[in-house]
Amino acid sequence: MLRKLLPLIIVGTICTSCAEETFAENTPESVSLHQSLANRSTGEVVNGRLFFNTKEDFQDIFDQLKDLEEEKIASFIDSKGITSLRPVVTEGNEQLINDLTVKRIEALKDNPRFMETKDAKERLSNKESMIEDIENIESQIGDDTFAALLNSDGEVQIGTDIYKYTDTGLFVINEDNYLALNKYLAMNNISDNFLYPTNDDVRTNFVQERVSPNNSLQLIDPNDGIYYFPIEITVPPYNPPAGNQPPQPTVSTNPSDAMYNYINNLQSCSPTNGLFDNLFGDNDVCTDKYENRRRVKTKAYNYNYVLVYNLGVKVKHQYRGWTGFWRKENTDDIRLGVISGSFVYDYSTYFDPVPSQYRITTIYNNNSRLMFDATTNWAPGFYPNAYTMTGYSTQNYPKLFRDDYYIEDILNRWVDFSSNNFLIDKAIWSALDAGNKNLASAYMNKKFWDESYKFLGDTWQALGKPKPDNNITYSLNVVEKGKLLIHKTLYRNAPGGDKVEKSFDWGFQAGINIASDGKISPNTSGSGLKKPSNFKVTMYGIAKRNGQWHGSKINTY
Repeated sequence: MLRKLLPLIIVGTICTSCAEETFAENTPESVSLHQSLANRSTGEVVNGRLFFNTKEDFQDIFDQLKDLEEEKIASFIDSKGITSLRPVVTEGNEQLINDLTVKRIEALKDNPRFMETKDAKERLSNKESMIEDIENIESQIGDDTFAALLNSDGEVQIGTDIYKYTDTGLFVINEDNYLALNKYLAMNNISDNFLYPTNDDVRTNFVQERVSPNNSLQLIDPNDGIYYFPIEITVPPYNPPAGNQPPQPTVSTNPSDAMYNYINNLQSCSPTNGLFDNLFGDNDVCTDKYENRRRVKTKAYNYNYVLVYNLGVKVKHQYRGWTGFWRKENTDDIRLGVISGSFVYDYSTYFDPVPSQYRITTIYNNNSRLMFDATTNWAPGFYPNAYTMTGYSTQNYPKLFRDDYYIEDILNRWVDFSSNNFLIDKAIWSALDAGNKNLASAYMNKKFWDESYKFLGDTWQALGKPKPDNNITYSLNVVEKGKLLIHKTLYRNAPGGDKVEKSFDWGFQAGINIASDGKISPNTSGSGLKKPSNFKVTMYGIAKRNGQWHGSKINTY
């Protein structure tokens, strides 16, 4: 049903006669708080918030919008007439965004809690500074599309429930009890608007007293029916011992690219700066500003907003327009490279495998697969029992694994006991056995570059094929531990464009079934959905303008 919507939005015309098939045209009037749910349609505005009948409706729209050009996302949001938490600004809607922002700033005068904050009147008189504060909300709600779907109070309505995002976490309450939520926030000194912060000590204490054991919504006020999902408090990253440091690999890039030296000489930036930088997951952002009004923004993210999640990388070239907001700007060339990206799926809570009688390593490429006896795999120059079968691809795999090259390896200690591989037996296995995912990720990075990447290249050359250098996915399924470890490389560019991005996993797109022999297959049901964790990345984002390159490198290993 909802798949019919976006083509209409793209061409700028929206049918108004199909109540369930389309969204309302232009700016809809606010619907009464107590209007029957049956009379509401997904995508209309209810009391200043976007309304969706179900979570699936919201996820579907998010899925459709997230990778579109910003003009198309802006067209969708602007047609609703809401003021977004963080607006999508283009050259064509700057006047509209400016007018909505002026009203937004003026409305803060009616928020007594904001007006009680330090220098409130002075802040409101400085429009440029307020716009900068609005843009800085990105450090808390980092996903651009998701932030645009929320209103300026950080809210969206799903069915009869209002989801309110704050700098202390997500609160959910029935629409009829909304005033009770405001009272609850005030009583606990929690900000009701991202434009003034909750005290750090208040936030820390509130979150630590309400840690969710299964990382899910929990009922915190039975009388008023208030549910809560806590934010993440950033802790310093784990640094492996000096002897276990993963190598700094050669940058993933086109061998003929003259940018090789430039990229390797880029210094890694420091994308995180404080305790509350990553409220709803990883949000690592680096910015290279130049010529006063231009910048290149590089981002690695793994967001969990309960309603949706999104894991990926992005680089954008932007220009600061007359409104003070940054907006997209095309440039000569823009490039994104993931040297190493790794994350983990934990399916141990619902998977009880039966030991298989054998296992194999499979390499998928160009609609064929190459299979190996896994007990002797990764031996340099030795390819025992390797055979190729055509007519196979990763199209039936979750989208996460559909890459130019996909290496699928399975470690089943119940059968093999030892894989004869130090990095697996003494490093990755031991790190997982100790519950140390950070160390496992570091070893996974080392294993990929020291062994898997080299083996893939040697194998391809032995078979008379060009040596792969980019867009490789490697998965190691540690069956007994219930862990699926992923490692990726990526290179993309867009001559004349304004951004390059890649979502590795999002929404309900990468539900996974693990068979008893460790093989992977898609599962779109709730039971198959597993959110990725422990995202680590070494990447770069660069853009060229007037013969000069600008950009950043991020390293979170």
